[in-house]
Amino acid sequence: MTWQMLYFSELQQLPVHKQMLAFSGAYLDSAEVLCNSLCSDKERANYAHGSVVMSLAFHSLELFFKGCILRSFPAEQFSGKAGHDLDALSKRFFKLYPKKEFQFEVPFRHETPEIVGEMASNELAQLLAYIEEHKRKAPEDQRHRYPTSVSGKTWDGAFGFEPNSFLVTLRELQQVYAHIQSLL
Repeated sequence: MTWQMLYFSELQQLPVHKQMLAFSGAYLDSAEVLCNSLCSDKERANYAHGSVVMSLAFHSLELFFKGCILRSFPAEQFSGKAGHDLDALSKRFFKLYPKKEFQFEVPFRHETPEIVGEMASNELAQLLAYIEEHKRKAPEDQRHRYPTSVSGKTWDGAFGFEPNSFLVTLRELQQVYAHIQSLL
């Protein structure tokens, strides 16, 4: 066996935004390798492994948005929960890069369906409050990483993972990353 040491110092020579994009690509590659394994190895395929795939993909997107944002604003700070909120990060990204060639469908992003526009304002307010409360109680960046909340309670909701369809999503993200990075 030949040993090969991989050094962080090589990555440190790059600007921070490129370091973020490098890690983003590594997380996405790892998600794809594991997801592909779950598609072919039915004995190992379970929700725990699927959840890890989603966690890797989620974190990849987080780092991708941060890398792109830092490209334009190197002093940007990502503190607190907002630094892990894909909705907030993607909105910031699309505001910085509004041209059509930067637009893509963001996995894990929550959008309010158009039908709610037809609801009474008090019902809409209740629905939006419920959605925000659910997001607070079961933050997506945590739900994929842990089987329970910080208080030890099982996440409230029905969750599942289908590796074959998610593999398509991961491969689409690979293409999106390559396309957008070629434009930066």
